[in-house]
Amino acid sequence: MLKFLLLLGLLAGCARNVRVEQSPEMKTFSNSFVCFSPDEACDLKLVDFIRSAKTSIDVAVFDITHPQIVHEILLASRKIPVRVLVDKRQSRGQHSLVSTFLRAGANVRSGRQRGIMHNKFMIVDGEKVETGSFNYTHGATFKNQENQIYFSNEVLVSRYQERFEKMWKESRDL
Repeated sequence: MLKFLLLLGLLAGCARNVRVEQSPEMKTFSNSFVCFSPDEACDLKLVDFIRSAKTSIDVAVFDITHPQIVHEILLASRKIPVRVLVDKRQSRGQHSLVSTFLRAGANVRSGRQRGIMHNKFMIVDGEKVETGSFNYTHGATFKNQENQIYFSNEVLVSRYQERFEKMWKESRDL
């Protein structure tokens, strides 16, 4: 029986969608760190990042199809101000979950720039940022070679906040 359980554990460790143990920096978000999918649980790091928010969340993301991430953002929006900025055309895509935000009454806008709104970043509490190539999708989580970086450098966070405010001011409600 013990051999069977060990083999089962070994097979589970080889499975495609296995999650890694959370690292200490995921809990505190006090240091800069990176995540690379599909080898690491970047979606779960993002969920923890969302859950760490105490005063606000600002999101600028091109594509959002990951139900758990949408759920966590909506949960946060019940407690703190949350603003979500998306690409207008991508938000109408077959798998987009932007309509879920809209049905829930979330504060969602689309960019009005030439071309696409291709940013992928989240600002939590005006103090820390997640950014990189990682869209908030299952493809980014389980298939694609993607990256995230998390940081709390005041100068860099300020630049992201300024950029978000500019895009938000120029955007339209969906």
